[in-house]
Amino acid sequence: MVLKLIKALAVDQHMKAILLLLLIGLSLTGYAQDQWKNIYTESAWKERDQWQRAEEIFSKLNLKEGDKVADVGCHEGYITVKMAKVVGSKGKVYAVDVQQSRLDKLNGILKERNIQNVNTVKGDYDNPHLPLNALNAAVIIDTYHEMDDHDDMLMHIKASLITKGRLIICEPIASDRRNLTRTEQERKHELGMNYALEDLQKAGFRIIFKQDPYIDREKIKGDKMWLIVAEK
Repeated sequence: MVLKLIKALAVDQHMKAILLLLLIGLSLTGYAQDQWKNIYTESAWKERDQWQRAEEIFSKLNLKEGDKVADVGCHEGYITVKMAKVVGSKGKVYAVDVQQSRLDKLNGILKERNIQNVNTVKGDYDNPHLPLNALNAAVIIDTYHEMDDHDDMLMHIKASLITKGRLIICEPIASDRRNLTRTEQERKHELGMNYALEDLQKAGFRIIFKQDPYIDREKIKGDKMWLIVAEK
């Protein structure tokens, strides 16, 4: 329909060519946005395997069979399901999200896959509602920027960890937004590593590893993800 309209316009061939190129560009942009719109849904898990480096992240947590861990901001459970396999039947994964619809979806996935060592938890933006002094590790992946009160969130997570329990935060930031203020970055659903480091140090965590960038998604999503490993 749009192509017919362009052809019918009373403009020269050069202008029609320009309009057609603009249309193609908008279509490709829309495709790219749609492609990544549901990046954390179950349907995108295979593609996510290509860049998330989940096994390396688990290694940095010293994750092992029998551990109790939390996936804070679990979405539909990509990390949760992988963690559940690592900690095994003697371990436990607490999958936390603020959206009940995501937890409902995850509960369905757990039932389909007969995964029985996961507890789904309806969290708040400043409190994940985790058991005290119980967890060996916790992860926050592409979710930290969404939280309302980072100080309270880190306080609660720290309280849930055992001594020397580890927390990993992994967040995206585009190269052209690294110098923006924290508020400006969070509006873009991103956060620079420097802000998270300040929060963690203020909360009394010990930083044992940091890397920026850790995951390069520049060609596929236009950003890079940094990673921090902190210890209670």
